Amino acid sequence: MAGLWRGYMRLAQFYPFRTQVGTTGVLFLIGDAIAQVGVQGRTRDNYDYVRTARMAAIGLVWVGPVMRTWLVTLDRLVVSTGPSAAIKKMCLDQTLMAPFFLGTFYPVVGLSRGDSWEDIKQLVKKEYVSTMLNNYKIWPAVQLANFYFVPLNLRLLVINMVAL
Repeated sequence: MAGLWRGYMRLAQFYPFRTQVGTTGVLFLIGDAIAQVGVQGRTRDNYDYVRTARMAAIGLVWVGPVMRTWLVTLDRLVVSTGPSAAIKKMCLDQTLMAPFFLGTFYPVVGLSRGDSWEDIKQLVKKEYVSTMLNNYKIWPAVQLANFYFVPLNLRLLVINMVAL
């Protein structure tokens, strides 16, 4: 296991964008599998493999690149270090990125399923506020610790692991 971690760290150091985006895709795949089997109780007979592939693609093509770009941009915007920098980054993250990300995530998922714009609008209308409120129960603390303790090349991994 230690060798696997060293290999991952080497990839994250030399190929940070590709490693973080690829990891996001893999963890979205794992997250959907956990949701289907562990939460929904699906079996091999009724497992939705297309949904899992779709979620992996969303992680790879949308979430990974967007979040990686945001984290790099945030480090460029707030160049100081220490607790005050972590607080600034967390505040920017939760006031700018969280509303944007959650407001675009439902449409991206809906479009990937072939939903109509009307259905997507209804889903956002129904879920957005409660999702944002739930977001604020956990993510400010997670991101504060993430920005303070975790180096940039591992922050997206932390986000993905907590999101599982």
